Formats: sequence, C-alpha cells, structure tokens
Amino acid sequence: MKQQFLLKDYAKMSDTELGDFALGCGTDIDGNPIYAGLKVTGAQLKTKAQDFINAIGACVGGTPTDTAHKKAVRAALITLMNSIVDEINELAQGNLEILTPSGFHLSNPGGVSPAPVGTVAILNLLHPASGKIGLALSVTGNVWAVIIQRQNADSTWTTIGVFTDPNNVVISGILPGSNNTFRACAMAASNQTSEWTTPISAICT
Repeated sequence: MKQQFLLKDYAKMSDTELGDFALGCGTDIDGNPIYAGLKVTGAQLKTKAQDFINAIGACVGGTPTDTAHKKAVRAALITLMNSIVDEINELAQGNLEILTPSGFHLSNPGGVSPAPVGTVAILNLLHPASGKIGLALSVTGNVWAVIIQRQNADSTWTTIGVFTDPNNVVISGILPGSNNTFRACAMAASNQTSEWTTPISAICT
C-alpha cells in the first residue's frame, strides 16, 4: 500500500475555512506528546491562526490597509503550517498513529475515520459587564472548539471567534443598548463541524 502523508491542501481554502482549520490543527497538536519535538509548536500555530481570524474580522468594513494585513498574515500562517506538515511527515514516515492526531488531511483518508463531532447548545446569554455578552454553552461529545457567529443587519452571519474553552465565551466591544443575535457550532478534528444552533438574541447592557 502506498505510504500515506499529510496534505498541504489548506492553501486553497477560503479565509474563514483556513482560519478555523489551522486553529483546529494547532489545538490537536498542542500538548500532544507525539509532537513534543516539533520546532513549530501547536501553541504557535493556534496563536497565528487566531491572529488571522482577527485580521479577517478587521476587514469587515475595514480599510485597504486591513486587507493587506490580512493577506500578509494568511501567507505567514500557510508558511507556518507548511513547516509543521513537513516536520510531521518526516517524523511519521507513513505511520498513521503519528499522522492522524494532527488534524491535517491525509493523502488517502479512506481507511481512517476520525471520531464524529459532538454537539453544542446555547443555554443563555449573560451580561458580565457593560459592552460584553457571555454565552453559556452546553457541550457534548467530541468537541475541541466552538465557533461563534453574530448576525448582521442584512441577516448574514459573521464569525466573531473560535473558542477552545466553552466555559469562557465572552464577546467584547458590543454597543450598549444594541440587540445582538448569536449562533454556535461545534468543531472537531479533520475540520468537522456540527449543525448551527438555533439563534438566540439579547440586548447588551
């Protein structure tokens, strides 16, 4: 059987897909003893992925400078991911027990079935402080991160964060007195996502 390896197919992903995927891979790698010797750590990948997600958000209604910054961060993120993939492929030499936990896509994934993604529910919206809304979440099953989106005035949705700690989901910078609608979905290895939750709204204090 042909030796398996990790792909670099993420370079073709859209900005939002790339940010979520990179954050997922960083989370899978971070703290896993299999990858303790990597020169580029999972924590570094998570930080760069979050930088990219933030840069994407800044482009909504932003300036050409914001767009240029996003492109630069995207290029840096892909370079970081390429380094990690090269290291893991060299380390694994086709060993699926080393390749699969990274979260990156395999060259021939037919024989590998990652654990299915779990579920998330929004129980309540909280008001921890003025200009902030907290989301009380219930997470079940295989979930390593939760994606939060806020509804725009034109009924479209914008991703405002990917949270790896479901017990600490607080959205800042919200205009007091404004009505805000949120939804969430769970995310797991191999870029798996659950269905979006039923939207829930609250007025920010």
